Amino acid sequence: MTPEDLFHGLPKGRLVCRAHTLIYCRKCYVDFTFTRAPRLFRRPDDCTHMRSNNLSCLKEVHIFLSQPARTGTVRRRSSRVLPTRFKPPTPNTTPLEVFRADHSRFRFCRYVNRNDSTQGLIFTDGACLDNGRAYAHAGWGRLEIQGPFGDEGAQTSNRAELRAVIAALNFRHWPGEGFKSLVFATDSEYVAEGATEWVKKWLINGWRTSFGAPVKNQDLWEALLGEVERMKEEGLKVQFWRIGREFNTEADLLAKEGAMESAPEVFTRQFGIIC
Repeated sequence: MTPEDLFHGLPKGRLVCRAHTLIYCRKCYVDFTFTRAPRLFRRPDDCTHMRSNNLSCLKEVHIFLSQPARTGTVRRRSSRVLPTRFKPPTPNTTPLEVFRADHSRFRFCRYVNRNDSTQGLIFTDGACLDNGRAYAHAGWGRLEIQGPFGDEGAQTSNRAELRAVIAALNFRHWPGEGFKSLVFATDSEYVAEGATEWVKKWLINGWRTSFGAPVKNQDLWEALLGEVERMKEEGLKVQFWRIGREFNTEADLLAKEGAMESAPEVFTRQFGIIC
């Protein structure tokens, strides 16, 4: 089954689950709220019932969709909400000691806190082949040439690391899956420390470093903080946990695979559905 099969014949480009005729359906584990313009994500109680015989109840195949980000769909930060640092029980605690793979409530694996079922974990990583050179290729899945607000960005590992977090935030309607907080596990000091500590000074200094230079990747930092703010409005808190590289091997492998793909021109929003 392809994404085109799912979209074929549906009115106004919208999707619903066939069994319950819902845009957002807890029983089928689907979230099609991104098909509602102008805002891509809505709360579950905003979802509308629609009638269609063209889409079967979704089950086990993971489909990865993307679309160009439209004006207004990527929010710039307002500095009202900032992510926080996740504090493990001990400094040497590993991610899988705190979070377990949960298949019971979801159609594919989620990492859920062993003591708090409302807290999920996402491993993210970014990579860049020939980092720092003119012909570098960066990836988290794939890194666009343009940023979220039309700025042209360099192909760097730091930029790919940031882009991975933004994509993961957009990937699902996380509050609708029962989560009240998401922890991003990353081996990047740039992302973990930047999102929870350095950004506070950057905002005070007008996006200047302590040496007076412009902060690199400001567009992605602003987009990240904007999404954190959006998640707060949806009832989701965002935290960061810096982990060792040895605990992030799978995300690292996928990021390197993404870096080998050709870079798309336009910034896109990513969506994950199950069918």
